[in-house]
Amino acid sequence: MGKAKKVQWRVGGAVLVATIAACAPAMSSAFDDISASEIQDLRRQGSGTGELSVQVKIEAEAERPGATAQDFETEVEVRVLRAGVPVRDAVVTLSAYEGPEWTLERDDDGEYEGEVRGYHRAYRVDVVAGGDRVEGVYLAGPALHQITSPQPGLRVGGEQAVELTWQAEGDADETWVDGEAFDDVQVSGAMRYVVEPAQLERELHEVEDNEFEVVRLNRMAIEGGAPGSEITIAVKQEVEVLVEPASP
Repeated sequence: MGKAKKVQWRVGGAVLVATIAACAPAMSSAFDDISASEIQDLRRQGSGTGELSVQVKIEAEAERPGATAQDFETEVEVRVLRAGVPVRDAVVTLSAYEGPEWTLERDDDGEYEGEVRGYHRAYRVDVVAGGDRVEGVYLAGPALHQITSPQPGLRVGGEQAVELTWQAEGDADETWVDGEAFDDVQVSGAMRYVVEPAQLERELHEVEDNEFEVVRLNRMAIEGGAPGSEITIAVKQEVEVLVEPASP
């Protein structure tokens, strides 16, 4: 295999970056038989020989408040095991909707990774290792969400609750909220979460930055892999507020 390198290319006005083998990526044809109206609900669990444990994690993180699809950095991580042992000779191919198709590179930890500029909404994953395979796994991620409150840079009192609200065109399998002083609270139902004063990072004599992250995630079991194989696609948006000194 040739030496890995960083490659940039432009698709639909967005610059994409990926760590790939020394051959240029091709535009994906993996979605040619799928209509645009099907993409938002796309779930195909794939097929395979049942020997490989495949864990696929795709995370798209916004680079600024109010980000659109091209303002995301998407990280891809695929872990492949056979009988509990990392597989180091797999060929892991990722295809993006209205985007490229490329082969991921294995890192020092034995995982297959890549980075893509932008968020493509739906992805296909194929894994081949010798005579074993997991192929034709398709999943659409959540629609992009926008945090509607609070406004970035808002100053709030140290004893004041902060209401987080967001909106999106469509549901997600899971929604999580994370903050400076609390971790991974799952939210169900309304697109709203109230951060209580005790959940704020506060100082007695100075203003403290507090960053809140809203993560919407789709999750699907993979068929044709060993039990527990799955793929997740997460979209992350953040907002930062300034918390006034807390009362002594």
